[in-house]
Amino acid sequence: MTLDLRTPEGRSYATNLRRRNAGELGPSSRVLVVDTTDALGTHPEWYERLARLPQVTGVVLVAVGPLDHGDGPVLRMPSALTGVGVTLWVNDAPGVPWEGGSQPPGAGRGESTVDDLLAALRFPGVFDRVLQEVRRMPHQSANPGVAVDYAAVEPGLTRALKLRALRQLVATGVAARLHDRESAELASVVRGATDGETVPVLPGSPLHEAMTAARDRVAAASRAVDALRGLGGLLGTGRTHRVVLSRLADAGEAVARYHGLTRRVLEDVDSSLAEGYPPPTELVAQGLPSPAPVNSVELADSLRKAVTTELAGGRTLPGLADQARGLGNQLGATRSLAVTGEVVDADAATWMRGLTAPPPFRPWPTPMAHLLPVVFVTCLLASWLPGMSWWPAAGLAVLWLFLVALLFARTPGSPAAGPQLAVTALVAAVSGTAGVFLRAVPSPGAAAGAAVAAGLGVSAVVAVVLGWNRAVDAWTAAVPVRRAAALTRQLTEQVTRTIEDRWLPADRNRRLADALLVVAGGLDAVSGVFSDVIRDRREEGGQVLSGDSSAGLADVLHHDLVAIALEVLRPSFEEIASQMPLSGDSRRAFLRAQDLMSGYNDHLDHAGLRELPPFVTDEGPRRRLAATLWRSSDASRRVLLLTERSRMTQLCAAEDIRLLQADGAVVLHFASADMDLPPADTGEVVRTRGDAVGALRLTPILARYVESRVHAVTEHAEPPHEQGEPR
Repeated sequence: MTLDLRTPEGRSYATNLRRRNAGELGPSSRVLVVDTTDALGTHPEWYERLARLPQVTGVVLVAVGPLDHGDGPVLRMPSALTGVGVTLWVNDAPGVPWEGGSQPPGAGRGESTVDDLLAALRFPGVFDRVLQEVRRMPHQSANPGVAVDYAAVEPGLTRALKLRALRQLVATGVAARLHDRESAELASVVRGATDGETVPVLPGSPLHEAMTAARDRVAAASRAVDALRGLGGLLGTGRTHRVVLSRLADAGEAVARYHGLTRRVLEDVDSSLAEGYPPPTELVAQGLPSPAPVNSVELADSLRKAVTTELAGGRTLPGLADQARGLGNQLGATRSLAVTGEVVDADAATWMRGLTAPPPFRPWPTPMAHLLPVVFVTCLLASWLPGMSWWPAAGLAVLWLFLVALLFARTPGSPAAGPQLAVTALVAAVSGTAGVFLRAVPSPGAAAGAAVAAGLGVSAVVAVVLGWNRAVDAWTAAVPVRRAAALTRQLTEQVTRTIEDRWLPADRNRRLADALLVVAGGLDAVSGVFSDVIRDRREEGGQVLSGDSSAGLADVLHHDLVAIALEVLRPSFEEIASQMPLSGDSRRAFLRAQDLMSGYNDHLDHAGLRELPPFVTDEGPRRRLAATLWRSSDASRRVLLLTERSRMTQLCAAEDIRLLQADGAVVLHFASADMDLPPADTGEVVRTRGDAVGALRLTPILARYVESRVHAVTEHAEPPHEQGEPR
């Protein structure tokens, strides 16, 4: 606490010590008092009251002015401070360069002033060391010598770089093109919220039963159709061929039911996500899993980290707000996007009738008409075999009739085979008769004839099998078994994709969409406040630092402005982390941004850039700036090497040096806490939070020039207070 009795405010405060108790005043335990040497004797009651305050543990009185007031040089200290305070006397004339000891002061004026001394004494650590050292000196009084160097940033440059940082943060268009790329961080948050685990349809549910029945019955129908092919299909049991139509009908009914139920479920998903009806419980009863729970705390933390990373990396506020708003609107629109139109083969109801009522299996004219020339040729050749007359042709004709009858018997639906058998018999009879009476080629031997007869029988069987397969393939192409299987798979994939992409993350998407819109509103509010600051202030020039220092300063300012934006968004992140509905109060964010920006400007004006603002927690940029500033300041390092016999500014006139006891001088050093101390042994250094490094040489005043004047202070009753006057 500083009490400057040279000012009207200080004297008014001291006067109120008579009327207020200590609890109302509440001064700190350390009090720095500044008074003039000629007024020390006129303020005894003020010092008495101050010394009696129970919380005051130390007082440093800085007496400013000459010691000679006509009766010789003497420092008349108030006795009330004995035991609780010390006195530093400084002349109001400019200080002089002095190396201490017996050396005379140098010519000219010193570099440091009383203001530098007062600034140093306002550091608690320096105050305590001065109090400690001067208490050991005669009469607890001394005259200080001062050497101070500042690693400060010129205010004009700070204002200019702050406005530049503001413009970079609110830039749009071409000026922001370099930084306003699509945010991978925000996109990652959206992917993390929407990409969920694969959860199948609930077993035992209507949807699961319909899906299983369609898949199984289509597979059974496909197996039944495949069993018709080849010799096995011809030689199989009659039941195998009769059951094909039943399998197809069952598959058609199952696929139709699954298709209809899937469309209804997907329509309900659309309606539930867009309008809230039907409720999720009804969809869960149909077979969908319950939507995944929302981890609001994790969501808020992910958004906060993404926004922090993007802004720290140079992203502009409008660009980040636009992307957050776009992603939020995109997620919100997903709730109303219809998926039922995406169901493949929407005209399935038409072609699925080909399963329940398949087209007839037609063995005539194909393949029967194509077999008649083979019947004619084989029977003709059989009639030319030696030694057996017409018997081989007759046997082969019987075989043909058997194969044709078998082909029609195995045909699904068992059509009538009378006309086809009659035509086959007629062709075989004509061929055999013609061969018996018209031998066009020599008859082979008996052995060769037997081989030919066997070959003709095999040829008949092969021809019938090939014709049968062609008939089965033609019929299968007309029966949509494969199409039904494909539809079943696609319906299952559609349901699975809807569950994974829309249904499971539905609550997460809704919360994330609202959160992104809230964040976008907060960023817009901060951008609006920053734009107002830019419009209200002109960019001012200032001292030009080195490139490294300027860059470090710009980093600090950008970091602080980003911290303001994050502090404005902090209530929004806390709201997102809760289970409460999001309000998205942009007006609140705007007012908060205005308060923080105003406080930050006051902080820069009064505390300076080197002090950490209350809303900033990361000291990294300031540490890097301080390292750059101190590294370029050789004068600061030299100050820490000063001793009792080093040249400093002694805060007195040249003729006052004779009043000092040079042999008893003590030097103490202080430096900013962010300064790297030089490698040389500088002794104990008081670390401070300021931007100064300095040395104080406390030189005792000769005892004959100090007088402790005792003033008798009478405790008078306080005058009565008027009504309404505070005590």
